[in-house]
Amino acid sequence: MKIPILLLLLFSLSACQKASTEQTEKTSVLASNEPEIQETSLERGQVESQPLKNDGTRQAWTDYSAYAQVDEEGYAYYMQENPDISSEIFPLYETGDHKVLLFTFDDAPQRPDSYALEIAQQLKVKDVNAIFLVNGMYLTEERGRQITKQIYDMGFEIGNHTQHHPNLKEMTYDQQYQEIKQTSDLVEEITGEKPRWFRPPFGLFNMDTYRICQDLEMQLMTWNFGYDWMEDYLDGDALLEISLNNDYLRAGANILMHDRPWTNAAISRMVDGYREQGYHIVDPLLIRNPDFEKES
Repeated sequence: MKIPILLLLLFSLSACQKASTEQTEKTSVLASNEPEIQETSLERGQVESQPLKNDGTRQAWTDYSAYAQVDEEGYAYYMQENPDISSEIFPLYETGDHKVLLFTFDDAPQRPDSYALEIAQQLKVKDVNAIFLVNGMYLTEERGRQITKQIYDMGFEIGNHTQHHPNLKEMTYDQQYQEIKQTSDLVEEITGEKPRWFRPPFGLFNMDTYRICQDLEMQLMTWNFGYDWMEDYLDGDALLEISLNNDYLRAGANILMHDRPWTNAAISRMVDGYREQGYHIVDPLLIRNPDFEKES
């Protein structure tokens, strides 16, 4: 549905900035519950033992046997190439389960206190994969790099959310390219793998953004709904309630979330709530990217 998405995008331009300011103020007085950065041999072994697909990407690691019919390359879903129309997830085959949701997390690993690793650990316990879209400005310090590497080593995908979280529509092509390419380079340096996904800050982009993503072989996506940046939902219980009960929840929905303490407080219960409603949380490694055609 194009109109609801556009309304959410317009509202997010001002609200997301406000929520980010409130987050900084709020986390400064919160006791940090961030877990130690350490990884188990089991987590590393699960990832390292998996074969690569023909295109070099990793195989899905969650239990998707109940909902996905994969092709010969290990893909089961796709996302439309035009994010103005939709960033929803669709099965490659009619027999594939349409009732899936995609979890995505922006602004990782947030400073001064990141909850991204704890969110990832909770999801891992629930056998749920997701995309963590990082800002390069958080990868200039060793702690941010370590958090990102650990999340990747647990099997999660790392996406690109620009270097400094700007409004890309206000920038030239060259400025946009630098913003996006710098973060892609940092992700590849940390993980050894180029990001497949890009989400523009505030959901704002233009044709320059789209061309840059094509050149860097990333799929540009927006979202269907997400509430953890809105003033009324900066609380775990309130966020849980609106996330499970809203007019935009439907099969294939791309759910926007952030590296925030209230998201961390709600995420495990969100998984349970969606599953009780009959939804599967799709493993993003099952989603096929389009064939990128670079301009000559």
